[in-house]
Amino acid sequence: MNTLLLKIALVVLATIGCLTAGRFRTYLGQLKPPQTYRLLVGAFVLCRIVPFVGIYLVLGLEPRSDVPLFYEAATQALWGDVVYRDFWSPYSPLFSYFTGLPLLVWHDVRMITLQMLVLEGIAWWLTYQLARQTMPARNPTFLAILYLMLPAPLVFAVLGGQEDILMWLFALGSVLVWHRWRNAFWLGVWWAVALLTTKALTLFVVLAVLAWVARPWRYVLGLATVGIPALALTVWLTGEKMLTPLAMGEMRFAPNLWTVAAPLIGDFMAYAGQVSAIGLVAMLLISGFAGWKARQASASYERALPMVWVVVYGSLMLVHKSSFGNYAYIILLPLVLLVIDWQQRRDVVMLLILSAASAIHPTLWWSLNEPIYTRVELIRTPLNVTEYCLGLVMLISVAYFVRKAFQQLVTKRQIPRRRAVLT
Repeated sequence: MNTLLLKIALVVLATIGCLTAGRFRTYLGQLKPPQTYRLLVGAFVLCRIVPFVGIYLVLGLEPRSDVPLFYEAATQALWGDVVYRDFWSPYSPLFSYFTGLPLLVWHDVRMITLQMLVLEGIAWWLTYQLARQTMPARNPTFLAILYLMLPAPLVFAVLGGQEDILMWLFALGSVLVWHRWRNAFWLGVWWAVALLTTKALTLFVVLAVLAWVARPWRYVLGLATVGIPALALTVWLTGEKMLTPLAMGEMRFAPNLWTVAAPLIGDFMAYAGQVSAIGLVAMLLISGFAGWKARQASASYERALPMVWVVVYGSLMLVHKSSFGNYAYIILLPLVLLVIDWQQRRDVVMLLILSAASAIHPTLWWSLNEPIYTRVELIRTPLNVTEYCLGLVMLISVAYFVRKAFQQLVTKRQIPRRRAVLT
């Protein structure tokens, strides 16, 4: 409960800070490099490094959430143990080895959190540069600072050490790969490495790009060049234990459409297999459709990828029964810098709602022993009502941004034509 109160306090203070920063957006939009860069570096240090130092070094608190699990798996990976066979991991086979590398410098659980902060910083900076190139009129300097001040990224990065930002970092890397080679083969190679390093959820954007490229055989060849040897090696080392990450898909989390509808439809876990199948088929269709629409619009890869990303992973938060509030971290960075419009009040309100709700809901849900309300009368205490309402407004805000991103994707005047078609 102390953690929950801390997050509520952070949400209130950070939201006030965001609204206050909005008063300076005109001034921030007028700044030029190198002044802009100095300001952004200072903002990152103030909003990420200073809280890390204060919480983990000065106060001596230990990281929580999934960080101890990452640390344990990374430690075993450093010892040379084989993932899935010798230790448990719900992530892709290279994830534990990747997170283990910084432990060679500082073998401490806090290093995992620091690593995730560094990865977020790199992704944040690259996204800012992408916004400067593709959407300079939307004041990317202000939006970059706004992102740092939002409560949800602050909670997920500093307090949670969440790894989902790595997925978006690989997406940004794919933009660089495309600019360098302009060949779908190398795009396939890159996304295969992403699949091996992050988590199974990366598959959905991989499928979206497959529906997007003009020569899918090149893309599939790139995927296969890396994927088939990696799959063969994993099967040889671990056998059927390589299917361990799929077990996460059988668990239920909240909020998503299934949990929000549970008071009306009853306990959907009674037909969990069908629910999982529906969610998977829906995501495959959504991913393919989003990529196909990007191809139809002749969309430049760097401009349309953020929209496809928000459509795909925003939809995942809605339709997958194992989705929960932390998944907002997957979409928040591209959403803030590349999709929303600060000039539209509704965008601002929905963003603040999504950020506040996703920062608080996971902790509240866990503290209430992971409730799923299969009957209306189960929502009986003030905390239960609060938890359910937070989940509901989170899904409403996510649906709003999925719709907005899709509208931008299919509106041709929104998409620059340079570097148009993926080949």
